[in-house]
Amino acid sequence: MKNTESVNHEKKGGPWKKAIGYISMVDPSESLCQDCRICEMYCAAVHDGACGLELNRIWESRDPFRGEYFAYSCKQCISPSCMAACPTHAIYIDERTGARCIDEEKCIGCKLCIKACPLDPPRINFNSVKKKAVKCDLCKDRPNGPVCVEMCPTMCLELKKY
Repeated sequence: MKNTESVNHEKKGGPWKKAIGYISMVDPSESLCQDCRICEMYCAAVHDGACGLELNRIWESRDPFRGEYFAYSCKQCISPSCMAACPTHAIYIDERTGARCIDEEKCIGCKLCIKACPLDPPRINFNSVKKKAVKCDLCKDRPNGPVCVEMCPTMCLELKKY
């Protein structure tokens, strides 16, 4: 399932291609998250054909006391520490989108990429059934781009450009 048009850090040592952007919430003055979690469900369904917390590549979170909502997904780091930490070179850069992607066939489930993620919480999830890491790949194979952005009923998600 690996895109053959990819740049693997085995072949090229940084600086790596920038991603086309990352998933972010729009300004709250434009639209507000309603905590419906549609983004999570569609993301998992498109990538895995099922829904579940371990399949999420985007997570919603909220602070009910402050009325704030957050969306967490991979920021597609310019110098991805997850990629450098992977002992099997399972993390590669998609040539078209620049997204940092995981080649499921190469992933051995060691979780070193999760530990290497500099963000808190880490933006890489672990599917304990398949014993593989999963992360946002900007829906690199979808002509319409990220499904979470497309399906959000309140249009509070966007593909934020670098």
